[in-house]
Amino acid sequence: MTRLRAENVALGYDGTRIVHDLDLTIPDGSFTAIVGANGCGKSTLLRGLARLLKPAAGTVILDGKAIHDYPAKQVARRLGLLPQSQTAPESISVADLVARGRYPHQSLLRQWSPADQAAVTAALEMTGTADLATRPFDELSGGQRQRVWLAMALAQETGILLLDEPTTYLDIAHQIEVLDLCARLRAERGSTLVAVLHDLNLAARYATHLVAMKDGAIVAEGDPTTIITPELIELVFGLPCRIITDPESNTPLVIPRHHP
Repeated sequence: MTRLRAENVALGYDGTRIVHDLDLTIPDGSFTAIVGANGCGKSTLLRGLARLLKPAAGTVILDGKAIHDYPAKQVARRLGLLPQSQTAPESISVADLVARGRYPHQSLLRQWSPADQAAVTAALEMTGTADLATRPFDELSGGQRQRVWLAMALAQETGILLLDEPTTYLDIAHQIEVLDLCARLRAERGSTLVAVLHDLNLAARYATHLVAMKDGAIVAEGDPTTIITPELIELVFGLPCRIITDPESNTPLVIPRHHP
């Protein structure tokens, strides 16, 4: 049994449905990328998987149980989330912000422990932010901030991590840095990652499982090398293209057709 799946899920806002009767199983230990045109329901689906949005119909299952049947802290011990936008308290240090990732493990009977400190230290080291630990978060660059947010999510020590557009607003070097880190998490920790990504070529390069959405439904899913075709790209994005093999990663590379 896989840890995270959606069964016949419908999701939306204020009575308007955006995701319709959708079934999705996230393969354990995968890096699953969700792609599609703007407004197709990618982030809405991720919010449903993260328990931030209650389905109008159907169920999200986490570890064999409906996710909304868990208390919030129990979900946060099993599943981490990096949302699109976050705000940090003014002047908070990097180390103190990352330490907030340990909140799901705290209680009246269990305060800060050596295990908590070890988790924070490991998260800072894995994200390459240990040398920033004493610096105020609001003095960091965009790429540094995104790595710190990732460190906070890693400090939760969950086996599943959901990321909503983790490379948005980052330059290409920082995008690669963040996605390289995600790939390392999967390879070294056995983590299951689910990310909404806009860049189809980066999704094809890094994902082990690709989910393509259109109008609130999944139109294709599977290994990127298998499902990415000119027909799929035109269906999902309305973009005539060629598919070639990326000489660096041996993954599909989408080349838009030239129209002089």
